[in-house]
Parts: sequence; C-alpha cells; structure tokens
Amino acid sequence: MRRSAMVQGRISLYLDTIAQHTVRPRVEDRGDELREQIAELELLLSADTQDDRLTSYLSLINVEIRKKAKELNLEDSDSPIRLDVNRLSVVVDTADGPVYLKDMGSAENHLGYHISTLLSLHEWFAKHQGPVPRILILDQPSQVYFPAEHTGEENLQTNDRAHLLDVFEAIHRTLQELDGNMQVIVMEHADIDAPVFSRHVVQRWRHANDQALVPSTWIDPESD
Repeated sequence: MRRSAMVQGRISLYLDTIAQHTVRPRVEDRGDELREQIAELELLLSADTQDDRLTSYLSLINVEIRKKAKELNLEDSDSPIRLDVNRLSVVVDTADGPVYLKDMGSAENHLGYHISTLLSLHEWFAKHQGPVPRILILDQPSQVYFPAEHTGEENLQTNDRAHLLDVFEAIHRTLQELDGNMQVIVMEHADIDAPVFSRHVVQRWRHANDQALVPSTWIDPESD
C-alpha cells in the first residue's frame, strides 16, 4: 500500500506539472533587456542631456529668428540674436553688451522681433511634431504704424505700408514652408490692396455693412 501510494503521488505530481506548463507557458526572462531599456531612458531624461538638447535646439531656432529679423530689416539684426527661455525674452548680443527686447526702441522692432520669434518657434514645433497647437493669432499688427489717437480713417505712409507688407510676407513664407501644417489668423483694421494681404482676407467686418465678429442680431436691445 505504501509503495502504491508513493507511485500514485509521483504520477499526480507529474500530471500537475504538465498541466501547469500547458496552461501557463514558461515566461521568457527579459530582465536584462528591460534593465537596458531603463538605463537608456534614464540617460535621455538626465538633467545634463536635457540641457544639452535644449541648448542645441535653441541654437537652431535662433538662426531662424535672426534670418526673419534680417528680412524685416529690424534694428541690430546683423548681431547675434537669441531667445532667453529663462527671461522669456529675445536678446541681441552687441559689442556693448546684451540688449533685451524691452530696450530695443521702436514699436516696429518689438512687433518684428515678436513675429520673428513666434514664427520660428511654431516652425520648429511643426517640423518636429511637437505637441503644440499649430495656430497663431495676431491682433492688428498694423497698430504700431498708426498714430496713437488714430480714428481708423488714416492711410498708412508709404514706408510704413512697405514695412507692414514685409510682416505679412514673412508670415506667408513661413506658411508656404510648412505646407499646410500651420494656420495664422490675423485680425486687422488696415485693408491693404496687395496680393500678399488681399488674397487671404476671409471676412471684412464693418459697421457700414452690419458685419462683425458678434452679429448685431445676437445683441438684445433690451439688455442695454
């Protein structure tokens, strides 16, 4: 009986073992492979690597900012230009020291450097599939060329008109370069009779034709 029980026990153990292998196949040991992947990810996420990558990317973006600034004939655009991510400002490095955006003088320079920087950043994100919405909204860039108390009836002077068209040309070149991967919406009072502007006008909101961003039919007279 004892021998019979031992034999039965061994047979039972064997059958149980076979059943386990059938139901649960042997798991492949991927420990070394996973540890190698973890090490690679830790390297990519290390502070030194991130700083090096940011410096490299900013260097390439700065080249584009300067290129656009030169096309707009901005002040100091012949000097090295960089985006300072700590101060969130554009800096021009001159022989007399760094000049920050707030110290660059005219409103035209402020507009031009903002346009150059925003277009260059969006261009970089779009080309490298960055998780950034590919849309830029600009509100009345022509404002810097009008008098402070303008009524909307003044016409742009010849030089101001040319400089404003340069801004729209810069926007147009960037959009052509990105081939539909970015959209720029400009809300503008000026209505310029030039193809780079007029061909892209979608709506003309005017009091005279009762068209506006908020239609008059939406407004309840009793709420006044």
